[in-house]
Amino acid sequence: MTNYGLPQLTSHHLRIEVRAQTPLAFNRQPGGQLRGALFGVLRRHYCPAPDDPDPGHSAVCPVCWLLAREDRGWWRGNTPVRPYAIEPPLPDRHNGRPPFHYNPGETFSFGLTLFGMAVNLLPYLILAIPEMGRVGVGRRLPENDGHRGRFTLISIRCVHPLTGEEQILLGEGGTTVQMPTLSVTTGDVIAAAERLLGQLNGRLRLRFLTPTRIVRRGQLVHRPLFRPLFGRLVDRIEGLAREYGDVSGADAKPALAAAEHVELVCEDIVWVDLSSHSTRTGRSTPIGGFTGRATYAATDWSLLLPWLVWGTLTHVGKNAVKGEGWYQVGE
Repeated sequence: MTNYGLPQLTSHHLRIEVRAQTPLAFNRQPGGQLRGALFGVLRRHYCPAPDDPDPGHSAVCPVCWLLAREDRGWWRGNTPVRPYAIEPPLPDRHNGRPPFHYNPGETFSFGLTLFGMAVNLLPYLILAIPEMGRVGVGRRLPENDGHRGRFTLISIRCVHPLTGEEQILLGEGGTTVQMPTLSVTTGDVIAAAERLLGQLNGRLRLRFLTPTRIVRRGQLVHRPLFRPLFGRLVDRIEGLAREYGDVSGADAKPALAAAEHVELVCEDIVWVDLSSHSTRTGRSTPIGGFTGRATYAATDWSLLLPWLVWGTLTHVGKNAVKGEGWYQVGE
């Protein structure tokens, strides 16, 4: 099988279904709030030194390794790409309420993707999710006397996004957890890309589900131009594989050269201004990006599609761990 220059990487995709116990609402970036709640529970319950910034501690603490590890020798700086990504709930605009608002008894789901050896920390995560629901997530609401909304866990499934296969890890009311046997490999990605390639007529559409923030040479890119988008995608996939997979034999240069010849032919894009506030640091950071659809034209997609298919699972751009840069690919 041709590897199209891709590195070797494995991912596990968890789908978590929960039921609101009290009124529950997220802001316009629920991925960041879900990550913050998960971060808080893991730090409080499973990290013996939550305020210790020492890289030596991060190397031996599973929670810090997952969420906030540092490596001063990493090729892009002190903070390596982290081995997970949130898939946030998407807005439901058909229930007559603001998006991301749930009444008691209503259900919603979110995803958590684990890359490489991060799947070994699954027991910590499965214990943390019900605790997230107990302490509350999202916005503080007047109807909750200023508290965050609470939820109860219904189920955790492992899914294969490229084939539709599913495996129940923890069912409703269950106490026995199954370890996941479904994973996505680079071979799976290549097979999916080759199937899609046979359906293309020279044009490819991307649908950006969550705000996508692309920076090129220090400048924010406000449109879905293909070359900057593809460059950041290669950076992310190579970064994940360098830390949690295998980059030997990988070569993105032919794909990057092909990306220079892709034309943006149609766009229906909205820029969403957002900021993220860290309760730990007290700082707010701009995290806005573009959402919507973009259509591209190229004479040959064969080198590009495998990277683009991987990107539907890894996300692309800034704040990918919080669920930004999540897109779908199609004809």
